[in-house]
Amino acid sequence: MQARTKKILALIAVGLIVVLVAFVGVVYTLVRNSSPRLPEITAFAHDRAEQVAPLGYCNLYLEDCETGDLAELDVPPGSSLQLSLPPEIVDAPWRMLVVYQDPSGQVLVQEQVHRAGETRAVTVPSSEELQLAGVEIQLPSAVIDEQGLTQARAAWSIKTA
Repeated sequence: MQARTKKILALIAVGLIVVLVAFVGVVYTLVRNSSPRLPEITAFAHDRAEQVAPLGYCNLYLEDCETGDLAELDVPPGSSLQLSLPPEIVDAPWRMLVVYQDPSGQVLVQEQVHRAGETRAVTVPSSEELQLAGVEIQLPSAVIDEQGLTQARAAWSIKTA
């Protein structure tokens, strides 16, 4: 290889290294300065999947709260709702409120309490007799109300009917 060819290859290599370092620097700056994303639940029903952001999300002491929107996902009678939970829920104690409605319009609420690390996914059934109307997943806070109950610091709510 001639000396001139070696110089050209060396300049190209140096140029590529400079571009690569600049690219890595820009990506690092963008990632470092981006706001953290709130944890989302993946909900699946009737051949459709939705990413569900929290309706409300606060720190452990109910400070620095952010609000979102109620999610909607159609769950026909007799179908089920499947929920895949992020580590932020799975790794903490949490509870799930399930709301059903019978044909006469009467509402039935069921509560399920889960320990940390116990459950990563949940299937919520529905039937012709008890139509699934909605589901809410809640994380507890360190705040206790006047009745001695722990207040929720985060909630993911899904309207299903």
